[in-house]
Amino acid sequence: MKKITIIGDIMIEPPVLKAAKRKGGTYDFSGVFQYVQPLLDEADFVVGNLETPLAGKEATYTQHHYAFNAPDEYADAVKNAGFDLISTANNHTFDRGYEGMIRTIKVLDEKGINHAGSYLPGTERPEAFYADIGDIKVAFVVYTYGTNYGGSGGKCLAEGEYEGTLNLLRHQSVSSYLPGVLHEKDWVDKVFKKKNLEARGRIKKKLGMCYTYARSDDRVDPEALEPYMQKMQADIRKAKEKADLVIFYPHAGGQFNLKPGYFTQYVVKKALEAGADAIAASHSHCPQIIRQLDGIPVAYSLGNFNMDPLSSLVLHEHLSEYGLALHLYIENKKVQKVTFSMLKNYGKKRTQVAGYPVDQLHAALPDGKEKTQLEKDVRKLYSTVTGRVMKADEPLIRREYGLF
Repeated sequence: MKKITIIGDIMIEPPVLKAAKRKGGTYDFSGVFQYVQPLLDEADFVVGNLETPLAGKEATYTQHHYAFNAPDEYADAVKNAGFDLISTANNHTFDRGYEGMIRTIKVLDEKGINHAGSYLPGTERPEAFYADIGDIKVAFVVYTYGTNYGGSGGKCLAEGEYEGTLNLLRHQSVSSYLPGVLHEKDWVDKVFKKKNLEARGRIKKKLGMCYTYARSDDRVDPEALEPYMQKMQADIRKAKEKADLVIFYPHAGGQFNLKPGYFTQYVVKKALEAGADAIAASHSHCPQIIRQLDGIPVAYSLGNFNMDPLSSLVLHEHLSEYGLALHLYIENKKVQKVTFSMLKNYGKKRTQVAGYPVDQLHAALPDGKEKTQLEKDVRKLYSTVTGRVMKADEPLIRREYGLF
């Protein structure tokens, strides 16, 4: 039986960058992955979402919590941690423009890191990334709902000479949020408009105001979405002809929202119609429910692999500092068993933010408030992911939790 492990968003927020800097201007990001690496080593194939460009020092590295750029050493750490495939299709793909996207792909190619979702201009766009895992051929189809940068005049950055450079689920100029659902600006936003979101969030938090909130993901216009859905479905169907299994890995969802939005549900429905054998999504920055739809496992959000747990942008009541590792056990060219592991983003001031499997973190923490809170979080997260309450006779802290 072969095991595929899929995790969520691998980001490069300021604390991660700062903690990794060494004398002479070099970086060492091994600490980000050191605690999760043993879990990744248990899998035959590991997939994650690299939610940052590798645009080079000249493009300026990450300076705040919502636009990223990582040193090339970050890719080295990802490779050394054991990732066999990374997605480069997400809302941060164009954080440093076309040039940043292009350089990212070239760096990954130079380092021998497999990637999917964004492609060099002028090259043929493959419908999927194919991997031979034992005697099983698995296809990974990777898409994003859009990016943070729609270009001037609403022009999509992946059009024109860049047509086909990014797998999109909708036009970039169209928000996935419904009008009127976005949080309205308050007096802090207006008075401190020159400060970034993180700084304004800290001010609001100190004043006892709402400093972050769950976003909706509910805008669905079938007619406008149709060409994008057709392209995505065509990729899945073509991959089905070549592979034994097709795994769809989209980047979509309402940020900090515990519930899958209508748009994500619509995309999942279309992917299932096309024949996807498993679906694992990311982007919402908090874990969501994992369901079985018509016998197909669907993880609506795997949450974050790493996100600054001290950030004012984190919605703690929705357990945004946690993420999931989805495990698909494959035998006889079918998904035979599905489990998940819980990962916690853990790091204090001036220390590296790292992803910890909860069993390792629980064993390392001394008895006290932190350990007790971890146990409460695990019980709550179990209910969120499975949709059921953990039984009293079930072990609370586990390496893997069974699903189907």
